[in-house]
Amino acid sequence: MPDIDRLSVVTATIMLAFAMTQLISLPIQQFSFSVFGIVVDYLFDFGTVMIGFTVLLAAAGTEWLIQSHPEKSRYTSRWEYIRHWIVPVLTSLVIGVALNAFIGRLIWWVVYVLGSLLLFAVFIAEYNVVIAKDYRNPLATVGLTALSFVLYLLLAIAVSSAGIRLYLRMPLLGLGAMMVISRSLFLRLGKWHTLWAAVTSLILSEIVVGFHYLPLSPIQFGLLLVGSAYALTSIVTAIKESRQSLAFWGEPISMIALMVLASLIWG
Repeated sequence: MPDIDRLSVVTATIMLAFAMTQLISLPIQQFSFSVFGIVVDYLFDFGTVMIGFTVLLAAAGTEWLIQSHPEKSRYTSRWEYIRHWIVPVLTSLVIGVALNAFIGRLIWWVVYVLGSLLLFAVFIAEYNVVIAKDYRNPLATVGLTALSFVLYLLLAIAVSSAGIRLYLRMPLLGLGAMMVISRSLFLRLGKWHTLWAAVTSLILSEIVVGFHYLPLSPIQFGLLLVGSAYALTSIVTAIKESRQSLAFWGEPISMIALMVLASLIWG
């Protein structure tokens, strides 16, 4: 367990920032700009400011927690801390988008409580994978990988439920995919594969465009998208590990089939 005082301060500060969106309401500002002759309108409100603020808090708070780890001397560069920012930052982004979508409704409080517990769990998991590479900590590694894809599922559902326009939906989910896939590849393979993560996130962005025009519910949209993201991660892992035949295709095909079945049930 990380230092309980640091853990509670970081979690409470982030969730307090989210709670302020229920207390403070500022006029919505509309910004318009042109890209290749296409006029894009963007609504900027207090909730958006809080999402950006909590993302920064999550990154800073994670590093503060990791610095209290007894094995921190294994890191020879401050850049090595950055890999621990990814999942907490994604968690704050997911919670913020979901809270903005449900503000003023009873479900807002449900998301708030569950988000607090999820953020707490993510900080603990990140603290425990500091030494995962040397000691093969399977519980923390598997748990953090699962949390990453669950967060991406929640982000996809929240974005779809909020009715966010495609020009915002595609980069938001593309960035989220890159964060999840890059972290998962690091946990699986023990090193960064930035180019592979960028290519797979670009593919996911194109899949987002295709799903946008299909009559899918938010849950179906999220399940199919996270199934695609996990399948692409598995394929990259299989390529790097030189798997053959069934070992290569078994995991990605099984995951896609499972997500398609789940989306049919929810449909």
